[in-house]
Amino acid sequence: MADLGRFSGRRGRAVINGRLAAQGVATVVVLAFLYAAVLLWEQKHYFEEETPVHADIPIIARSPLIFHSNSYRHNQSEKCSRDVSPILFDEWRRSKEVICTSNEVSIEQLKLGRWEYKPTITVFKNIILNHLFDDVNKTNVSCEVFASNSLKNDAGITTMNGPVFRVMLFDASNPYEGFHGVLNIAMVMATLNITNPQLVHMVPKGEMESNTRFPSIVEMLTAFSSLKPIIVELPSSWRLTDNGTAVLNTDQPMITLPYMVDFPFQGTSIMVTKTDKALRGRGIDHHCKSEIFRGATDFIRTNLGIGDDSTDASDVNSTIQVLWSSRGPYCCRAAGTIYTPTRAIDNEQKLVEAVQTSLGSHYNITTVDFGANMTIIDSVEAAFKSDIIVGVHGAGLVWSAFMKQHSGLVEMFGGNRGTANRHYHNIASLADIHYRSLMLERGKVENLSWNEESLDQIVRKIQSINLKEEPSANEP
Repeated sequence: MADLGRFSGRRGRAVINGRLAAQGVATVVVLAFLYAAVLLWEQKHYFEEETPVHADIPIIARSPLIFHSNSYRHNQSEKCSRDVSPILFDEWRRSKEVICTSNEVSIEQLKLGRWEYKPTITVFKNIILNHLFDDVNKTNVSCEVFASNSLKNDAGITTMNGPVFRVMLFDASNPYEGFHGVLNIAMVMATLNITNPQLVHMVPKGEMESNTRFPSIVEMLTAFSSLKPIIVELPSSWRLTDNGTAVLNTDQPMITLPYMVDFPFQGTSIMVTKTDKALRGRGIDHHCKSEIFRGATDFIRTNLGIGDDSTDASDVNSTIQVLWSSRGPYCCRAAGTIYTPTRAIDNEQKLVEAVQTSLGSHYNITTVDFGANMTIIDSVEAAFKSDIIVGVHGAGLVWSAFMKQHSGLVEMFGGNRGTANRHYHNIASLADIHYRSLMLERGKVENLSWNEESLDQIVRKIQSINLKEEPSANEP
């Protein structure tokens, strides 16, 4: 009774209330701890589970180590989602196969089997090379070789800490072709959850001297890491093979690489690949909007110090900025030579002036030549600040990938490039921008002529783009 009496009356109620309050605080603390644990578990295991097709999660939450763009949400077919959403990263990760292990050395491969050419990422851990450009064979490579020989070298061993990415951009003098490799860097970083890699750009012998556009290419690589890219010129006898046996010369200095990544599929990317779902290559239209693509281009643009996502094209209520992409002669694909591209427009300046007059003061046309000594930053910034890009089919239109969401692209075909080339239609789909096209002049002609009819077509195509509306699959 004495014990029970302690809890009777006002004092007893106060004790009870105090204990209940303490229990309440303890409950809140436990719940908060459990909630935090769940969040950590979800972050750890997110990439091990298939992402819902219409998950309402910003891209920054899906892959925080590569993309930091604003959230990008939309509903589309399951086929598109399988091919162009972060589900793709999960699929790539689940394909991981251990090729070999020996002591601390291991080699793993991740193969995206549904894509054309089955692009493969090879991850080497604690591997040793004589040179950064050594062709480490993926078929007959032996982990034991690298594990045992690492103990026998007396010529000196250098260690490169951190993840090393070996890349070799395909046709780096052409921004469209080179952009495949750039997108692949972003996708591999996201797949492997890697930030700030050391990029090693392997360059065919003589390319740096013969291609004056080379510095611009390196400029693009700086978007992926705070570490300065390492440029390695390949010996004239070097070629990428997939047979034979890897050889390590223990009499020469060596380089230890705790984590090295190879992905030699630089001639293809999400822009042109064929899959068993929605993407059917550069010759067939698709209408898939990709948060992977927009996330990668936003990541590159932001890291190059260009703009932000606070204003998109649909917010523009004043003068519409039209960027006219010209195809004039420029220097130099080969050192000291002037390159004159085909499909240039005759009397182009007169055409631009006529288009401006027809459009009126609500539009402002600025002419640029992406091929004529514009840096990577200049090109990305010009595209990002424009609302509509107009130009003849050619590599310069690849910069439309950096336009704001719901901007517009008007592509003019002619000469040796007809409407069967769907490169830029599909880039526009991935980037979620409007697309229009027209034919200027058919046939085997070097330069393209125009008339009043084609002038009227260009004007109507530009005017048909509504920057406040989301692009649709079947546009005029």
